[in-house]
Amino acid sequence: MPLSCPGVEPVLRPARPEDREAIVTFTRGTFPWGDYIQRVFDDWLARPDGLTLVAEVQGEPVGLARGTLLSPTEAWAQGLRVHPDHRRRRLGSALLDHLAGWAAGQGARVIRLSSEDTNTAAAALIPTVGFRPVGRWLIVEKDGLQARPVPRRNGGKRAPAADRLRPAPPAEADAAMISWAGGPLETAAHGLFSRHWSCRRLTLEDLAAAARRGTLWQGRPGWLVGENDRDEFEVHWLSTYPEDAPVMVAAALDLATAAGRDRLEAQMPAVDWLQDAFEQAGCSTGPLTVYARGL
Repeated sequence: MPLSCPGVEPVLRPARPEDREAIVTFTRGTFPWGDYIQRVFDDWLARPDGLTLVAEVQGEPVGLARGTLLSPTEAWAQGLRVHPDHRRRRLGSALLDHLAGWAAGQGARVIRLSSEDTNTAAAALIPTVGFRPVGRWLIVEKDGLQARPVPRRNGGKRAPAADRLRPAPPAEADAAMISWAGGPLETAAHGLFSRHWSCRRLTLEDLAAAARRGTLWQGRPGWLVGENDRDEFEVHWLSTYPEDAPVMVAAALDLATAAGRDRLEAQMPAVDWLQDAFEQAGCSTGPLTVYARGL
Protein backbone atom coordinates (compact mmCIF):
# COMPACT_ATOMS: atom_id res chain seq x y z
CA MET A 1 0.00 0.00 0.00
CA PRO A 2 1.46 3.43 -0.90
CA LEU A 3 2.30 5.57 2.09
CA SER A 4 1.88 9.31 2.38
CA CYS A 5 4.96 10.55 4.27
CA PRO A 6 6.18 13.61 2.39
CA GLY A 7 9.92 13.69 1.88
CA VAL A 8 10.66 10.30 3.47
CA GLU A 9 10.19 6.65 2.65
CA PRO A 10 8.84 4.64 5.61
CA VAL A 11 10.27 1.16 6.11
CA LEU A 12 8.33 -1.75 7.59
CA ARG A 13 10.56 -4.27 9.36
CA PRO A 14 10.61 -6.67 12.32
CA ALA A 15 11.04 -4.94 15.67
CA ARG A 16 14.41 -5.10 17.39
CA PRO A 17 15.31 -4.84 21.10
CA GLU A 18 16.86 -1.42 20.53
CA ASP A 19 13.46 -0.09 19.35
CA ARG A 20 12.04 -0.45 22.84
CA GLU A 21 12.85 2.99 24.22
CA ALA A 22 11.44 4.92 21.26
CA ILE A 23 8.28 2.80 21.14
CA VAL A 24 7.61 3.02 24.86
CA THR A 25 8.10 6.78 24.71
CA PHE A 26 5.45 7.43 22.04
CA THR A 27 2.97 4.85 23.37
CA ARG A 28 3.13 5.91 27.02
CA GLY A 29 0.04 8.12 26.73
CA THR A 30 -2.07 6.01 24.36
CA PHE A 31 -4.89 5.67 26.88
CA PRO A 32 -5.83 7.68 29.99
CA TRP A 33 -4.30 4.87 32.07
CA GLY A 34 -1.17 4.56 29.90
CA ASP A 35 -0.47 1.51 27.69
CA TYR A 36 0.43 -2.16 27.97
CA ILE A 37 3.13 -2.09 25.28
CA GLN A 38 5.95 -1.49 27.77
CA ARG A 39 4.95 -4.63 29.67
CA VAL A 40 4.67 -6.97 26.67
CA PHE A 41 7.26 -5.69 24.18
CA ASP A 42 10.15 -7.89 25.35
CA ASP A 43 7.90 -10.96 25.49
CA TRP A 44 6.63 -10.31 21.97
CA LEU A 45 10.17 -10.25 20.62
CA ALA A 46 11.05 -13.47 22.43
CA ARG A 47 8.05 -15.48 21.23
CA PRO A 48 8.35 -17.49 17.99
CA ASP A 49 4.62 -17.54 17.19
CA GLY A 50 4.31 -14.07 15.74
CA LEU A 51 5.71 -10.96 14.11
CA THR A 52 6.26 -7.66 15.90
CA LEU A 53 6.32 -5.09 13.13
CA VAL A 54 7.78 -1.60 13.22
CA ALA A 55 7.29 1.31 10.84
CA GLU A 56 10.53 3.29 10.67
CA VAL A 57 10.92 6.83 9.35
CA GLN A 58 14.43 8.27 8.97
CA GLY A 59 15.81 5.61 11.27
CA GLU A 60 13.26 6.19 14.04
CA PRO A 61 10.47 3.71 14.96
CA VAL A 62 7.15 5.58 14.62
CA GLY A 63 4.66 2.72 14.27
CA LEU A 64 4.05 -0.69 15.79
CA ALA A 65 1.76 -3.68 15.33
CA ARG A 66 1.86 -7.30 16.46
CA GLY A 67 0.61 -10.37 14.62
CA THR A 68 0.30 -13.79 16.26
CA LEU A 69 -0.62 -17.17 14.81
CA LEU A 70 -3.22 -18.55 17.22
CA SER A 71 -3.90 -21.77 15.31
CA PRO A 72 -2.74 -23.20 11.98
CA THR A 73 -5.47 -21.19 10.21
CA GLU A 74 -6.15 -18.21 12.52
CA ALA A 75 -4.05 -15.11 13.16
CA TRP A 76 -4.57 -12.18 15.48
CA ALA A 77 -3.47 -8.54 15.13
CA GLN A 78 -3.03 -6.20 18.08
CA GLY A 79 -1.01 -3.35 19.49
CA LEU A 80 -1.44 -1.05 16.49
CA ARG A 81 0.22 2.22 17.44
CA VAL A 82 1.41 5.24 15.41
CA HIS A 83 3.42 8.15 16.75
CA PRO A 84 1.17 11.24 17.06
CA ASP A 85 3.44 13.22 14.72
CA HIS A 86 3.06 10.60 11.98
CA ARG A 87 -0.67 9.90 12.00
CA ARG A 88 -2.91 10.35 8.95
CA ARG A 89 -0.11 9.08 6.71
CA ARG A 90 -1.52 5.56 6.20
CA LEU A 91 1.08 3.96 8.42
CA GLY A 92 -1.61 2.12 10.40
CA SER A 93 -3.13 0.75 7.21
CA ALA A 94 0.27 -0.35 5.94
CA LEU A 95 1.09 -2.13 9.21
CA LEU A 96 -2.19 -4.06 9.17
CA ASP A 97 -1.82 -4.92 5.49
CA HIS A 98 1.69 -6.23 6.09
CA LEU A 99 0.50 -8.38 9.02
CA ALA A 100 -2.27 -9.82 6.84
CA GLY A 101 0.29 -10.77 4.20
CA TRP A 102 2.54 -12.32 6.83
CA ALA A 103 -0.36 -14.32 8.28
CA ALA A 104 -1.35 -15.64 4.86
CA GLY A 105 2.24 -16.71 4.31
CA GLN A 106 2.05 -18.71 7.56
CA GLY A 107 -1.01 -20.59 6.28
CA ALA A 108 -3.69 -18.61 8.09
CA ARG A 109 -7.06 -18.23 6.40
CA VAL A 110 -8.30 -15.40 8.58
CA ILE A 111 -6.79 -12.62 10.65
CA ARG A 112 -8.85 -10.99 13.39
CA LEU A 113 -8.50 -8.05 15.74
CA SER A 114 -10.65 -6.23 18.24
CA SER A 115 -11.22 -2.61 19.20
CA GLU A 116 -13.16 -0.93 21.95
CA ASP A 117 -16.09 0.98 20.53
CA THR A 118 -14.86 4.13 22.24
CA ASN A 119 -11.76 4.08 20.01
CA THR A 120 -13.29 6.04 17.15
CA ALA A 121 -10.00 6.42 15.27
CA ALA A 122 -9.55 2.64 15.10
CA ALA A 123 -13.19 2.14 14.15
CA ALA A 124 -12.67 4.46 11.18
CA LEU A 125 -9.40 2.85 10.08
CA ILE A 126 -10.08 -0.88 10.44
CA PRO A 127 -12.80 -1.27 7.75
CA THR A 128 -10.62 0.52 5.19
CA VAL A 129 -8.07 -2.33 5.36
CA GLY A 130 -10.51 -5.13 4.54
CA PHE A 131 -11.69 -6.03 8.04
CA ARG A 132 -15.39 -6.44 8.75
CA PRO A 133 -17.17 -6.70 12.11
CA VAL A 134 -17.95 -10.31 13.05
CA GLY A 135 -19.02 -10.07 16.67
CA ARG A 136 -20.08 -7.83 19.50
CA TRP A 137 -18.33 -8.49 22.81
CA LEU A 138 -18.20 -7.11 26.33
CA ILE A 139 -15.17 -6.10 28.35
CA VAL A 140 -16.06 -7.13 31.90
CA GLU A 141 -14.09 -5.87 34.90
CA LYS A 142 -14.50 -6.02 38.65
CA ASP A 143 -12.01 -4.65 41.20
CA GLY A 144 -11.92 -4.81 44.98
CA LEU A 145 -13.00 -8.42 45.33
CA GLN A 146 -11.07 -8.98 48.54
CA ALA A 147 -12.89 -5.99 50.07
CA ARG A 148 -16.27 -7.51 49.22
CA PRO A 149 -17.68 -4.35 47.59
CA VAL A 150 -21.38 -3.59 47.50
CA PRO A 151 -23.13 -4.87 44.34
CA ARG A 152 -25.84 -2.97 42.55
CA ARG A 153 -28.48 -5.58 43.21
CA ASN A 154 -29.51 -5.11 46.84
CA GLY A 155 -27.17 -2.73 48.61
CA GLY A 156 -25.64 -5.42 50.80
CA LYS A 157 -22.45 -7.41 50.75
CA ARG A 158 -22.10 -9.90 47.92
CA ALA A 159 -23.23 -13.30 49.13
CA PRO A 160 -21.39 -16.43 48.00
CA ALA A 161 -22.86 -18.18 44.97
CA ALA A 162 -25.66 -20.62 45.67
CA ASP A 163 -23.81 -23.23 43.63
CA ARG A 164 -20.02 -23.33 43.79
CA LEU A 165 -17.91 -24.39 40.82
CA ARG A 166 -15.43 -27.24 41.16
CA PRO A 167 -12.56 -28.39 38.92
CA ALA A 168 -13.71 -30.59 36.03
CA PRO A 169 -11.67 -33.62 34.92
CA PRO A 170 -10.59 -33.94 31.26
CA ALA A 171 -13.27 -36.57 30.70
CA GLU A 172 -15.88 -33.84 31.19
CA ALA A 173 -14.61 -31.72 28.29
CA ASP A 174 -17.11 -33.37 25.93
CA ALA A 175 -20.03 -32.46 28.17
CA ALA A 176 -18.78 -28.88 28.45
CA MET A 177 -18.54 -28.56 24.67
CA ILE A 178 -22.00 -30.05 24.18
CA SER A 179 -23.46 -27.61 26.69
CA TRP A 180 -22.10 -24.69 24.68
CA ALA A 181 -22.50 -25.87 21.08
CA GLY A 182 -25.56 -24.34 19.47
CA GLY A 183 -26.44 -22.42 22.63
CA PRO A 184 -26.99 -18.66 22.88
CA LEU A 185 -23.42 -17.84 23.88
CA GLU A 186 -21.83 -19.98 21.18
CA THR A 187 -24.10 -18.35 18.61
CA ALA A 188 -23.32 -14.83 19.82
CA ALA A 189 -19.58 -15.60 19.91
CA HIS A 190 -19.62 -17.15 16.41
CA GLY A 191 -17.74 -20.09 17.88
CA LEU A 192 -14.92 -17.94 19.26
CA PHE A 193 -13.49 -17.67 22.75
CA SER A 194 -11.20 -15.06 24.24
CA ARG A 195 -7.84 -15.58 25.90
CA HIS A 196 -5.49 -12.74 26.86
CA TRP A 197 -7.35 -10.24 24.66
CA SER A 198 -7.31 -12.38 21.53
CA CYS A 199 -10.02 -14.56 19.99
CA ARG A 200 -10.01 -17.80 18.04
CA ARG A 201 -12.31 -20.77 17.50
CA LEU A 202 -12.91 -22.97 20.51
CA THR A 203 -12.04 -26.65 20.11
CA LEU A 204 -12.71 -29.68 22.26
CA GLU A 205 -8.96 -29.90 22.91
CA ASP A 206 -9.02 -26.37 24.37
CA LEU A 207 -11.46 -27.53 27.03
CA ALA A 208 -9.59 -30.78 27.65
CA ALA A 209 -6.32 -28.86 28.01
CA ALA A 210 -7.96 -26.44 30.43
CA ALA A 211 -9.15 -29.39 32.49
CA ARG A 212 -5.63 -30.80 32.60
CA ARG A 213 -4.38 -27.43 33.86
CA GLY A 214 -7.11 -27.33 36.49
CA THR A 215 -8.79 -24.29 34.93
CA LEU A 216 -12.02 -25.88 33.61
CA TRP A 217 -14.72 -25.49 36.24
CA GLN A 218 -18.17 -27.04 36.43
CA GLY A 219 -21.29 -26.72 38.51
CA ARG A 220 -25.05 -26.60 38.29
CA PRO A 221 -25.10 -23.17 36.53
CA GLY A 222 -22.73 -24.34 33.79
CA TRP A 223 -19.07 -24.44 32.80
CA LEU A 224 -16.25 -21.94 32.95
CA VAL A 225 -12.60 -21.65 31.95
CA GLY A 226 -10.78 -19.23 34.22
CA GLU A 227 -7.34 -18.86 35.71
CA ASN A 228 -5.01 -16.52 37.54
CA ASP A 229 -3.17 -14.14 35.26
CA ARG A 230 -0.65 -11.99 37.12
CA ASP A 231 -2.70 -10.08 39.71
CA GLU A 232 -6.16 -10.89 38.35
CA PHE A 233 -8.50 -13.77 37.64
CA GLU A 234 -9.30 -13.95 33.93
CA VAL A 235 -12.39 -15.73 32.62
CA HIS A 236 -11.71 -16.99 29.10
CA TRP A 237 -14.95 -18.82 28.36
CA LEU A 238 -18.22 -19.82 29.95
CA SER A 239 -21.32 -21.78 29.08
CA THR A 240 -24.55 -20.92 30.86
CA TYR A 241 -28.13 -19.94 30.12
CA PRO A 242 -30.26 -16.91 31.04
CA GLU A 243 -31.88 -18.46 34.11
CA ASP A 244 -28.50 -19.55 35.52
CA ALA A 245 -26.39 -16.53 34.56
CA PRO A 246 -26.62 -14.64 37.89
CA VAL A 247 -25.48 -17.72 39.83
CA MET A 248 -22.70 -18.39 37.31
CA VAL A 249 -21.39 -14.82 37.63
CA ALA A 250 -21.48 -15.05 41.43
CA ALA A 251 -19.60 -18.35 41.23
CA ALA A 252 -16.95 -16.79 38.97
CA LEU A 253 -16.43 -13.98 41.47
CA ASP A 254 -16.10 -16.57 44.22
CA LEU A 255 -13.37 -18.35 42.26
CA ALA A 256 -11.44 -15.11 41.88
CA THR A 257 -11.83 -14.26 45.56
CA ALA A 258 -10.82 -17.75 46.70
CA ALA A 259 -7.73 -17.51 44.49
CA GLY A 260 -6.69 -14.39 46.39
CA ARG A 261 -7.21 -12.11 43.41
CA ASP A 262 -8.68 -8.66 43.88
CA ARG A 263 -9.76 -8.26 40.25
CA LEU A 264 -11.78 -10.25 37.72
CA GLU A 265 -11.54 -9.59 34.00
CA ALA A 266 -13.34 -11.23 31.09
CA GLN A 267 -14.31 -10.76 27.47
CA MET A 268 -17.72 -12.23 26.80
CA PRO A 269 -20.11 -12.24 23.84
CA ALA A 270 -22.49 -9.31 24.14
CA VAL A 271 -25.88 -10.74 25.06
CA ASP A 272 -28.27 -8.66 27.17
CA TRP A 273 -28.97 -11.22 29.87
CA LEU A 274 -25.28 -11.96 30.46
CA GLN A 275 -24.41 -8.27 30.56
CA ASP A 276 -27.20 -7.70 33.06
CA ALA A 277 -25.96 -10.56 35.26
CA PHE A 278 -22.46 -9.07 35.39
CA GLU A 279 -23.71 -5.56 36.04
CA GLN A 280 -26.10 -6.73 38.75
CA ALA A 281 -23.08 -8.28 40.46
CA GLY A 282 -21.29 -4.92 40.41
CA CYS A 283 -19.07 -5.49 37.37
CA SER A 284 -18.42 -2.76 34.84
CA THR A 285 -18.95 -3.60 31.17
CA GLY A 286 -17.89 -1.90 27.97
CA PRO A 287 -18.53 -2.60 24.28
CA LEU A 288 -15.93 -4.28 22.08
CA THR A 289 -16.10 -5.23 18.40
CA VAL A 290 -14.21 -8.17 16.87
CA TYR A 291 -13.24 -7.76 13.21
CA ALA A 292 -12.02 -10.33 10.68
CA ARG A 293 -10.31 -10.27 7.28
CA GLY A 294 -10.26 -13.32 5.07
CA LEU A 295 -6.89 -14.30 3.64
